[in-house]
Amino acid sequence: MNLKGAINFRDLGGHVSVQGHQLKKGQFYRSGALSKLTPDDVVLLQTTIGHVIDFRDPSEAAHDKDVLWEGVTYENCPANPVAYRMSANLGSFFTKEHLENIPPQYMEKLYRTLPFDNQAYRRMFGVMDEMSGKGMLQHCAVGKDRTGVGAALMLLALGVDESQVMKDYLQTQTGLEPFRNGLMIQFKNILSDKAMEGFQYMMGAHESFLNAAIEEMKTKAGSIQKFLLTEYGITDERQAMWQQKFFES
Repeated sequence: MNLKGAINFRDLGGHVSVQGHQLKKGQFYRSGALSKLTPDDVVLLQTTIGHVIDFRDPSEAAHDKDVLWEGVTYENCPANPVAYRMSANLGSFFTKEHLENIPPQYMEKLYRTLPFDNQAYRRMFGVMDEMSGKGMLQHCAVGKDRTGVGAALMLLALGVDESQVMKDYLQTQTGLEPFRNGLMIQFKNILSDKAMEGFQYMMGAHESFLNAAIEEMKTKAGSIQKFLLTEYGITDERQAMWQQKFFES
């Protein structure tokens, strides 16, 4: 689906489960904010997506409101841990002072935290149980971190191999390139060399980020499967239902 006003938008269909079945197209989508959708974009989405889960903090969602369409169910389900709550003012985030003083392992620490005790992802799995017909879209500001972990958890719960999950995550590096380039032009006057390093770190989709989340889940629970069961109640029966609903026969 070619959308003119979406950030980092893609269909998660096409991935193959470890059982050898292909995830149907048109079921699960991921993206950044939907505030710049065009009327043509809305026409396309209206026929396909019936549920939108917005992982942004309430102030972000209010400041940069999604363009929605008739018949869609919208839920704002903040996914950030309290210590990582976002300001609605993007300019305050990309200051020289902030980018030059990012704490070591800042993003890796976020990714180690996101999968645990997260009501936003719990609701995502609940919507998967409820879905019938149209698909679901999950998004945050740029579709990288909160959505990156959400999409990874979803694919892992659907039985997709870790290597494919990582491959999907890393597509964001390319998918965000136009948006990153636009920000670099906007903030070029404040970006010293050190700030530029911070910018590339914060705005990148790096393998070390998602690896931090995956390794933390394995360390705490022993395996991804045990983590999904204990943290989100993903039982064999639930997975079997999803296999039947969302995969090609």
